[in-house]
Amino acid sequence: MDPSAQTPVPAADHEFIDTPAHLEQWLASMREWMERSPDKRCCLDTEADSLHHYHEKLCLLQVNCAGRYALVDPLAIADVSPLLELLDAHELWFHGADYDLTMLRRTYGWRPRVVRDTQIAARLLGARHFGLAALVHHHFGLELCKASQKADWSRRPLPPNMLSYAVDDVRYLLPLADLLVAGLREKGREDWFHQSCKSLQEDVAARDNAPREDPWRVNGCGRLHPKGLALLKAMWEWREGIARERDLPCFKIMSNKQMVAYAEQFEASQPLNPPNGWRPRWKKEFFDIITAVAGSDAASWPSRPRKSKGRLTDAQRDEIDRLCRFRDQVAGSLEIEPSLIASRGTIEELVVQGTPDHLLMGWQHQLLAEGIRQGDDVAVTTG
Repeated sequence: MDPSAQTPVPAADHEFIDTPAHLEQWLASMREWMERSPDKRCCLDTEADSLHHYHEKLCLLQVNCAGRYALVDPLAIADVSPLLELLDAHELWFHGADYDLTMLRRTYGWRPRVVRDTQIAARLLGARHFGLAALVHHHFGLELCKASQKADWSRRPLPPNMLSYAVDDVRYLLPLADLLVAGLREKGREDWFHQSCKSLQEDVAARDNAPREDPWRVNGCGRLHPKGLALLKAMWEWREGIARERDLPCFKIMSNKQMVAYAEQFEASQPLNPPNGWRPRWKKEFFDIITAVAGSDAASWPSRPRKSKGRLTDAQRDEIDRLCRFRDQVAGSLEIEPSLIASRGTIEELVVQGTPDHLLMGWQHQLLAEGIRQGDDVAVTTG
């Protein structure tokens, strides 16, 4: 427990809001509250049902406006734009905002004006355990219940234990933010934090706007040949249909890892057996897919993706290793994770492309600048 921290005052009773009229009434009181409050910050967290249904959807919005709490039901209220307008007028805090921002953008087309993330702040201060429960325990000596973490948030009514869990997700964010921001200022890293939060928003928008080609090419498929890719594609399409039909998340039918393993066995002409517990119909269709792919024309099989990166030269590999060692030394002196400064993949791109500006935030470039200058006499671009 942080000896300088004081346990936050327990939250006042929250309001569960599931009608437009109730939402407007609460927002009217919040506008007055925020005008009077010296603290102009808000917090937001979301709960979805991706672990339980095929079509992922937002199921709950947890809001904390300067110490006033509400749980808003987006399944019952189609238009939450008045709430988003209120939040947009204030500095908005999250914890681990990536998923929340992605879901808010996909559901409402909304990108908050100012985002702050306590998880980013904690990592910039060197925290190795940066989940919300870990940080609340470290700073306040409190244990948060995780029992509802994987619950089905689309169920109604939500039981008291799930409502309590939901409120806790925003109850401690502002006191936690106060401690983390104080630490960032003390270490001169507040600007790093602001840059990182802005970069997070840009990354979410870019990822969501990027076209998704061949979604069946899941992790691990890069080691497959056309024959295995053909089976993987057929299994992926079959799994999608079953998951949609049953309203189940795809992984509950068959995991990506299992599909890749089947494709590898298929390439090696090994026997394939469906998972235990499958319905008879699914088992039949499983073997039908294998038979169909085995009898298909090899010319119709998907090709292996071409590698976008050329082979690295010996000089480039040496430069990458040197910059990684330099990064590790800098990170060690700052007591932060090296990947926060730059991942190895980013360093490879820096070396191959010649330090393009878009690869690093300003503070990252400053930390690596000396190491980059030391390598200026090394050929870093492909010929």
